Amino acid sequence: MAKVKQMKPETTNDWESKSVEELESLMKEKNELSETLVKEMSEREYEIDFKNTKILNSLIKFLEKDAPWGHTTATGLIMLYHNMREQKEVAKAKDWNGIVKLRAANTTILWTMVTKMTGSGFYEAKSFVELMAQVGESLSTAVQKCHTDNQELRDVHTELSKLEDLIASKNAKDLVEGPKEEATK
Repeated sequence: MAKVKQMKPETTNDWESKSVEELESLMKEKNELSETLVKEMSEREYEIDFKNTKILNSLIKFLEKDAPWGHTTATGLIMLYHNMREQKEVAKAKDWNGIVKLRAANTTILWTMVTKMTGSGFYEAKSFVELMAQVGESLSTAVQKCHTDNQELRDVHTELSKLEDLIASKNAKDLVEGPKEEATK
């Protein structure tokens, strides 16, 4: 998947001298970029190295039986579980290299689930430490990459907000002052 090339960010100062029509055109471009980024990000996958099927199966079992959820997290748990089950099938291949591919949302959901894991007793603690030793660094790296990728979209949305405010301000100013007459030659 080709990464979208973002337009050179302009500053609000650059926009001040533009007409409302130019700003609306720029806003249309930024909206199209936003749509493209959203589509790309929904399809993007992040690799997490589980190293072996034992760790993968242990995590899937946790998701099936012990993962905490609430009314705001139930859907995320279901999405993550299905994505992990897909990867369990991939892990059955003889040439599986330990890599699990998760979509962006599932990467952050997994991070949240793992960091909120609790248990009781020595054996559950041991299993958790093994999981984090095997997967923790790779998962942390994937989550950081996901956050970096999401920043591009947040930046575009910030620019869109500034453009909307500037257009509204210019339109309000035109209402108060009236339309500008072109200079006569």
